Amino acid sequence: MEYRPLTIALFFSTAAAAGTVHFETDASASVTHNGVTIARATGPGMLTLGDFPTGSTQLQVAQDNRDPVHFELTVPRNQDVTVRLQKNTLTASNGVLKVQDLPAPSLAFRTEPGETFTIVIDGTATHTLTEQLVVNSLTPGRHRVDVRSADKLIVWARGTVDLMAGEAVVLSVHEGRMVVADGLNTAWTPIAGDAR
Repeated sequence: MEYRPLTIALFFSTAAAAGTVHFETDASASVTHNGVTIARATGPGMLTLGDFPTGSTQLQVAQDNRDPVHFELTVPRNQDVTVRLQKNTLTASNGVLKVQDLPAPSLAFRTEPGETFTIVIDGTATHTLTEQLVVNSLTPGRHRVDVRSADKLIVWARGTVDLMAGEAVVLSVHEGRMVVADGLNTAWTPIAGDAR
């Protein structure tokens, strides 16, 4: 007799929400809502994120060594939804999932007036730096940077820069000094023995 009222109460409480959202993943990942982690998977498996209201919700999925993926999930009324992360791709079993693209990273270089350098990125892209240079064509991730003299004969510094989507990094380059990163100051990693 006591079981029946409990079932009715649960039915009405879940009817107020759109449906339950589940998260299925083939790798370790975390799900964030409004800056708060609401689920964390340490490996492949399925988690329940809870009951979501009807309409759209902004969420973010983050994996180790990858840029977080921001997406909007629209949950239909009274229907459960499973969000799947498989092979680094997000899909939804029901409802609408829209991945939001972040702007490309920006890498800028600056030096003092009168100094000129050749900047070589990833061994192929060559740019001339006189006072200021901005490169917006790079993808998120790690890039190798060589700072050379204007005639390309002297290597002043070598290192790697880690770029994140939507972030800007500025490298200050001067003769006889180490390269310094502004913005995300941990983005620049010098290669030992190459700085002059």
